[in-house]
Amino acid sequence: MEEFSHFSHRHSLKISDIVDEEDQVICSGCEHDLSGGSAYTCTKNNCNFILHDSCFELPRQIKHKSHPKHTLSLRFFPPYNDGEFTCDACGNSGHAFTFHCEKCKFDLHVECASLPEIEEREDHQHPLTLCYSNLFLGKGDEVDVMCYVCKRGVGKSCWFYCCLACKCGAHLDCVANQEIVVSEI
Repeated sequence: MEEFSHFSHRHSLKISDIVDEEDQVICSGCEHDLSGGSAYTCTKNNCNFILHDSCFELPRQIKHKSHPKHTLSLRFFPPYNDGEFTCDACGNSGHAFTFHCEKCKFDLHVECASLPEIEEREDHQHPLTLCYSNLFLGKGDEVDVMCYVCKRGVGKSCWFYCCLACKCGAHLDCVANQEIVVSEI
C-alpha cells in the first residue's frame, strides 16, 4: 500500500475507494460530501481524516482576482480563535481549509476560490460573469441586486454572477443549481 503525506495532517494517507453509504462521508478539506470514487484517507483506524483528490492537490498559495494585492495561503484550519471563518465570497462559515490573507483577514472556501469566471445557464440568453462586488452597474455606488433565479436579494458583501447585458444577477448557489464541486484552480 502506497502512503502519502499532506501538510494538513500528521498521519500518513492512502488512496481508498469511497463506497456510497447511508452515513455521510465528509471531506476534511472542503467539508462537502464524498460520494463514491477515490479519496485520500488516514491510515490510522481511529482517525476519520479524508480528502477529495482535488482537495489533496490544492496549491499552498494562489493569486486570486478578488484579492489582487496579496497572495492567499491555504490554511488547513481557520486562523481565528473560535475555529471558524466567514468566506468573503459566499458569506457562509467554514471550519476546515481556507485560502487566507493574513494582512487583510480575507478568507475563501476552497470551492469559492475555484468558481469559474463565466457560467452559462439554459434559462438565460447571455453568459453570466462572476462579480466580486455589487458595483457592476458602473455607477460607483453599491446597488441592491435581486437574484433572477430565486427572486431574493443578493447580499451586498457576497459575490454573485451577473449578466452585463441585462444588468441582472444571481446567487452563486442559484447559478450552480447543484452542489458545488471543487475544481482545478
